[in-house]
Parts: sequence; structure tokens; C-alpha cells
Amino acid sequence: MTDLRSVDDTLESPRSRICHLYNGIDSTLAPANISHSVCQVCGDQSSGKHYGILCCDGCSCFFKRSVRKGTLYTCIAAKGNCIVDKARRNWCPYCRLQRCLAVGMNVGAVQEERGPRTQAAAAKHGTPNSKSLTLTRCAYMHHTYRPHYASLQQKPHAAALTAGNAVNFQILAQILVTCLRQAKCNEQFRTLTPTQQEAILNVVWNECFVLRASHWSLDITSMIDACGDPQLRRVIAEAKQLRADVMELNFLETLILCRKELALSAENATLLESHANGALVSLARYTMQQTNWLRFGTLLLGLRQLTQRCYDSLLSSLFRTVVRDIVKNL
Repeated sequence: MTDLRSVDDTLESPRSRICHLYNGIDSTLAPANISHSVCQVCGDQSSGKHYGILCCDGCSCFFKRSVRKGTLYTCIAAKGNCIVDKARRNWCPYCRLQRCLAVGMNVGAVQEERGPRTQAAAAKHGTPNSKSLTLTRCAYMHHTYRPHYASLQQKPHAAALTAGNAVNFQILAQILVTCLRQAKCNEQFRTLTPTQQEAILNVVWNECFVLRASHWSLDITSMIDACGDPQLRRVIAEAKQLRADVMELNFLETLILCRKELALSAENATLLESHANGALVSLARYTMQQTNWLRFGTLLLGLRQLTQRCYDSLLSSLFRTVVRDIVKNL
């Protein structure tokens, strides 16, 4: 059976293969003209600068392929923190793509490249243009997600997506999937039945997305601007001002998820109320330990503003058409 780790290696240039031959050899024995810079994505030998950073040919080709195809991956561990190194770079394409973005690989550089000649030939024969194809691909959250393309394309905002900002939409959709996966892994939320979890996520998905996306390690404001959604940008900017740490984010997320008014039964209502009260007490104790007496109130006021902000924008309308399918397949 073919080793998965060799898949990307077949795409590497002769220069990269030569560099690999010198891996593990004493540097004093290697020729002086061999570069010793490493790939910023996986740590392998770099073959030069690709899309704004030093990386190997394998990661360069992976990034270009992912962006051009508009592929939406899902973390195999459902955590979004898989190790990406030379030996394990092919294990989780989702985490590999997130790593590419985190180190600064330029999506725009891929879009500016001249595409395959077959695209020009296809255009002459009247085949669907790249805009409609990219929009259709962006509707996929994963190959198992089955959104209704017709309903997505009939939305009044759908026509606003161009081939350029559709890639940004794809990345934001990937972040949405990750946010919902993180929500489903919430310790208190996991005690609920799958049916109750699904019912809650279908209501609060927007709030979970804004809370997590506003504290994302990657600045997504430029992507939102490219998609022409000033309303979402404003909401995320307000949530960002909370500057919540990991513990505070978890407590706030629990308060979003555990609302007794969303319970499907009296038993679930009691359980949700208990979880919410526990999160409030834990958040109060945690902020007191930080000797910031106003922090607890600031976070609760920020959360209240977040949950009360209802808007109908480009991205929220597009996400709403597929979020139910995402939740079912988490």
C-alpha cells in the first residue's frame, strides 16, 4: 500500500529532492550552494519562496490546489490542532491549510496566477464560468455536506459573490465549521442529547461564530471586507474588544449554548440552567482571581450585546442556507 507521506513528495522539484538527500548529513559535508532554510508550514527543506513565505514544493502545491479548487476540509480529529510536520503533513489537510494561512501564505497570489489553458478553451465553448463554479464549490462545507445549490444561488445576496471574494467566503465557511465543532466539544454541551444539541446549534450558530471568529489567531477582517459585509465586520470588531482569554471564551461559549429557553423538554431545561449557573460561578471566580473586579461585568455586558445583535447580511444569509446541513454532519 502506498505511503500517504509520499503523496506530496511526488510533486517536489529536482532541487527539493537534492535538498532532501542532504537531510541528516553533517552540514560541513553539504555543498555551500544548498539552502538550509526550512518550510514555515511543515519544517521540511524549503525550495524557495512561494506565495509570500519560504516553504517546500509539497506545501506550495497543496496550498495552490486547495485555493484553486475551493476545497473545504474538516479536521480529522475534530479539534483543529493537529500537528503539521514533515512526517504528518498529509494526515489532516484542514490543519495543514490553517497552518498555511497562519504563517502568511497569500491567497491573492494564487488567484493572480495564470490558470490552466483549458479554462480559456472551456469559456469559448460556453461552459459555466469560473464565478458560478466557485460559488457552487463554496456551498460545500465538506463532501458529505449536501446543501441545496438552487436555494443558495436564489438568495438575493448570492450574486454579490465574485470569483475573487468567493475564496474569502470559503475560508470564512471553514472557520464557521471549526467554530461549530468546537462548540459541540464543549464539556457541558456534550452532556445533552444529539437532538437537543442540534436544536440549540441551529439557533445560536451565529453567536458561536462571532465569539470564536473575533478571537481567531488569524485576522479575518480583510476577508469580511472583501466579501462586502460591513455589518458582520462591525459585530466582530465589538466582540474583539472583549479580549477574552481561552478560559473566558469557554465560559462565554457555555452561556451561549446552555439556555434553558431552547430546551426541548423540562429535563433538558433543568440541565441547561444548571450548566449556565455553573458557568457563571466559574467565570466570576476566574475573573476575581485575576484581581480585575470589573472584568466579570464587562464580559457579561459584552455577551448580552453579542446575543442581542440580530442582522441580515451577505455572509449570514449565505451561511444560514447551509448551517443546518453542517450541524447534522458534525
